[in-house]
Amino acid sequence: MSQGQLQKEYDFAKVEKEISESWEREEIFKFENCPGTEVFSVDTPPPYISAASLHVGHAMSYSQAEFVVRYQRMRGRKIFYPMGFDDNGLPTERYVEKLHNVSTRSMDRRDFIALCLEETRRIGRHYEQFWRKLGLSVDWTKFYSTIADDARKVAQWSFIDLYEKGHMYRSDAPVLWCPCCGTALAQADVDPLERQTFLNDIAFEGADGSRMVISTTRPELLPACVGLFCHPSDERYAHLVGKTAKVPLFGHDVPVMTDETVEKDFGTGLMMVCTFGDSEDVDKWKRLNLPLRVAIAPDGTLTDIGGEFAGMTVEKARKAILQALDESGQLLGKKQIRQVVGVHERCSTPHEYLTLPQWYIAVVKSKERFLELGEQLEWHPAWMKARYRDWVNGLKWDWNISRQRFYGVPFPVWYCKDHNHVILPKVDALPVDPMLDAPPVDRCPECGCTEFVPESDVMDTWMTSSSTPLINARWADPEPREGIYPMTVRVQAFEIIRTWLFYTVVKGEYHTGRLPWHKVMISGWGLNEQGKKISKRDLDKYDEGGFNRYDPDSVIGKYGADALRYWAASASLGADHRYHEKEVRNGRRLVLKLWNAALLIQAILELDGDVAEVIPVDQRMPSDRWILAQVHEALASATASFEEFDYAHALASLEGMFWRDFCDNYLEFVKERCYEAERFTREERLAARATLLEAFRMIIGGFAPFVPFITEELYRALYQPAEGTKSIHLTAWPEPKGPAPDGEDGAFLVEVVRELRRMRSDLKIGAGTQIDGVVIDVTDPAVEAKLGRIWRDLESAARSRSVARGKVEDAAATQIPGLAVQLVHTRQEGDAGAG
Repeated sequence: MSQGQLQKEYDFAKVEKEISESWEREEIFKFENCPGTEVFSVDTPPPYISAASLHVGHAMSYSQAEFVVRYQRMRGRKIFYPMGFDDNGLPTERYVEKLHNVSTRSMDRRDFIALCLEETRRIGRHYEQFWRKLGLSVDWTKFYSTIADDARKVAQWSFIDLYEKGHMYRSDAPVLWCPCCGTALAQADVDPLERQTFLNDIAFEGADGSRMVISTTRPELLPACVGLFCHPSDERYAHLVGKTAKVPLFGHDVPVMTDETVEKDFGTGLMMVCTFGDSEDVDKWKRLNLPLRVAIAPDGTLTDIGGEFAGMTVEKARKAILQALDESGQLLGKKQIRQVVGVHERCSTPHEYLTLPQWYIAVVKSKERFLELGEQLEWHPAWMKARYRDWVNGLKWDWNISRQRFYGVPFPVWYCKDHNHVILPKVDALPVDPMLDAPPVDRCPECGCTEFVPESDVMDTWMTSSSTPLINARWADPEPREGIYPMTVRVQAFEIIRTWLFYTVVKGEYHTGRLPWHKVMISGWGLNEQGKKISKRDLDKYDEGGFNRYDPDSVIGKYGADALRYWAASASLGADHRYHEKEVRNGRRLVLKLWNAALLIQAILELDGDVAEVIPVDQRMPSDRWILAQVHEALASATASFEEFDYAHALASLEGMFWRDFCDNYLEFVKERCYEAERFTREERLAARATLLEAFRMIIGGFAPFVPFITEELYRALYQPAEGTKSIHLTAWPEPKGPAPDGEDGAFLVEVVRELRRMRSDLKIGAGTQIDGVVIDVTDPAVEAKLGRIWRDLESAARSRSVARGKVEDAAATQIPGLAVQLVHTRQEGDAGAG
């Protein structure tokens, strides 16, 4: 066969660049939906455009999904593998505010949006360049942006569809609020934070002058107090029920009531209810129709009902009120406790509760259905299902999708000025911006009002991101893409199960009555060497040469994309994975070993030039049949693992076979057979040649999903001229055809050669040194036939001028039952001994 010429040294930077460009130029990964062909569609996480820097953890999670994608492509499935960027919403706004030192609170809306668009375009180009460099086999012609018109159209269509189906509603009930970011939050936007604080004992004054003591961690909410509660069975306070108490410092009277939810053993057993300190306050306010006293403003300062403390931040007001209580004698004591508070995941600011009109998607009513859908999904790894189940079981609030920000998808809503009736556009007019566009009617169809107020809030970014399967399928178009929805698999990190995964299940159920995908594939985090999630501080750690081991661009520049992907593949799916540069170097070792093996094979092929004759497998030598059996076994294991999305085990199976069986054994077995024409027949050499080509072709095919650049280069040099396919990634996965060859005799050969190597080591004879002779004495007639079958292989593998039968006196020198072996070697310079 004719083949390309491999250079002696592998220039990974040159090769990876050229191959990446050729993939793009030849549209290797472009999706073409052929009728009758199975489509494997991938719902890929659109990364937030909220920072200019990616880290190796991103490379890890995206690579892990991509291993499976490349495998499925080689299994003959048509791959629909788009990439999108989540380039609207709070993460982008916060990034732009920090980068340009501006604030949405003091900047024109249009000017701020223009800044956001500029930054998203700039960072988007950087992201795309990196994903290409990493070797993601994405079809970039299917790229989408969540701020682009088609994605906005789907998000607004989703809103209208949910509204018309009764799953969407507007309410001014208490909502989670971030005073730092100035926006409402959903339950999924809140993380728990454990901290130390003080539980303060504060005295209220009863109507009869008695002292009533409550314990609270939030004295700054005293001006918002609307009642005191005790448990109905708490005899300590039975005589106070139905009476009033005066709030210290602020002087207003509040009723004393009972409620079953009060814990008698917490604090003094008397509970202060404010509007609002926590979800229990909200619950009692709703159930018991309590009055509303708003003490905390949207910017996190005390309102006018805070009196002399008005305008102070929550933290300052807390300290000042405690000091005033202490001076008045109403602070009776305090003790330090551990407390868990809810904080906004974006800024770690403790949330508050405000009452503002918001749009909600009803999810709590359908919890049981969402649990059923979670059971129907195929989870990889399976144990991640518990995280989904726990989240759904813990839902307390409907999904608030309103955000009081600028850079997001506008709600397609106007309100009539007189009665707030909702006005919606026609779907074929989407996308719209009610702040800029006129309403679709001249008068309200319900009340006849002719003046309208546009909705100024924007949608939660997850409102768009949760529609990615619908965006990819162009669900809102008159003619959606066929065969895309539901998609095959969702790939994502575990920390957004509660958001992206759950919200997409909600959308799938409410819009289509189906799951949005059949399977989910969940990755873990990339960690630094200390076992912590890689942070911004890690990305600032450059060595003297400008190398940052957490910056994937730096890593690729030093070791190559294949080496970084190898590190990503060494972690099991769903597991957090520490970054160690040593593992990337191991990936570089694998790449170089593949290259060097290919150089040897190419040199062997050049010995006889183009030869069409191929020796049948059953007529080849035992070592040939043995290595093919080992390759078949490893590939069978890798195939089974890949079918379960267990790429890590697939890689381990292939790599173990490659290093141990192919390189350490088979290549060493056949070198002399191929090079010494006077000692071995043409048929024996052709058998080795054919076996090398066949085995190595299957090996690089198996490695192709993991290290796509080196395998592509080797395929083009050694195999493409004969096969004619443009890329190894468009060839079939190397599944063994028919039963594996019988490798039993070859296994016996490996055992004998291992013994010869051990004896060389004991005698301090180098592995590459050709010795004078090997003498073999058969001590068990049962071994005679096996030895005869491997004799010619042994002559090639022994690295000896002769292999002969003879008498060996020291039978104990060998560890092979039935055989005694002696090495014959004349001591030479560099040898420590001879036998």
